Amino acid sequence: MMVDGMPDGVRVAILLTALVAGATGTVTAAPAADVSPMTETLRKEGIHWPGEDGKRLEVSLGVYLIDFARINLREESFDMAGYLDVSWTDPGLALKEGERHGKPRRYRPGQVWTPALEFVNAVEQVLAEREGDIYVDDQGHATQRVRFSHKFQSQFDLRKFPFDRQTLTVVVAPFDPFARDLDLRVDEERVGKLSDASVTDWEVGQVGARIERRPGEIRGDERLLFEVKITRRSTFYVWRVLLPMTLLVMTTWLVFWFDVTILQPQVSTGLAILLSLVTFTYAVDFSLPKVAYLTFIDRYTLSAFSFVLAVIFAVSTLHVIFKKKGPDAALRIQHRARWAFPLAFLSVIGTVAILSLW
Repeated sequence: MMVDGMPDGVRVAILLTALVAGATGTVTAAPAADVSPMTETLRKEGIHWPGEDGKRLEVSLGVYLIDFARINLREESFDMAGYLDVSWTDPGLALKEGERHGKPRRYRPGQVWTPALEFVNAVEQVLAEREGDIYVDDQGHATQRVRFSHKFQSQFDLRKFPFDRQTLTVVVAPFDPFARDLDLRVDEERVGKLSDASVTDWEVGQVGARIERRPGEIRGDERLLFEVKITRRSTFYVWRVLLPMTLLVMTTWLVFWFDVTILQPQVSTGLAILLSLVTFTYAVDFSLPKVAYLTFIDRYTLSAFSFVLAVIFAVSTLHVIFKKKGPDAALRIQHRARWAFPLAFLSVIGTVAILSLW
């Protein structure tokens, strides 16, 4: 017999199946409300998180510099390749007394819990060229090495340019919800640089690392700062920019040996040199960012421009004096200007160097 288009036998079978399922408890219960989403996820994946039950986990970090690709002043960034070494102790991975064999065990990433870290000042997502395996000893001490290569943002202080020194910084910090349960430490043995590490136009100096806790933040909100000291090779700017600019300024002083009665060659010489100075500024402008302060080379350039303009005004004034008071008065001032301008230029440049470089 059919009931609502379904045979009685089928309906009875469905009811019996539901009753059996309820009796045997095959219906899955909802997870407890006090289980955190991340912990539940790790349990489903079979991964033990060592920071459960309010335990604090000490994580040691080290960064090793391999090499630089370039340093971009205009973007205030640098491209760097290196190793990030991470180590921690997971009690859940420790072996019992009778199971210890003295050899490290090797796990693939994802098989055991690892600290979730990020490069805070990376311009884009960091390219991990190789994420190493995790090695665990008998006591549960785990270590992992990750090779990375990417562009990082770092603020430069260019007030002494081109005789400046910079500190390039790579910032590493936790980003998972349990970051405040991690205590970061510096692994001094794993902080260093390759002896062949170099970058164009710079001398690579000392490297170091420290843990920084931002003011006003609670305990545990820490980050690692890996710092590299670099010093600029200023030879190019000295011989290709500063020296030619100085020689151009000195050339303008020759007008004080011209005939005081002839104005046109004196003024045209000064204007030609002034235009030549403009071309040297482009060699610097395209390599520097638009900073809100003057660098040493900016002050030097402004001083050079000022002295060339002063020479043009001086010869114009000499011509006016010649017209009004005669050649003798103009020659007396011209003779004094031959020594006054060089001495004044040296005094101004010396003052600029002291104020900018010390």
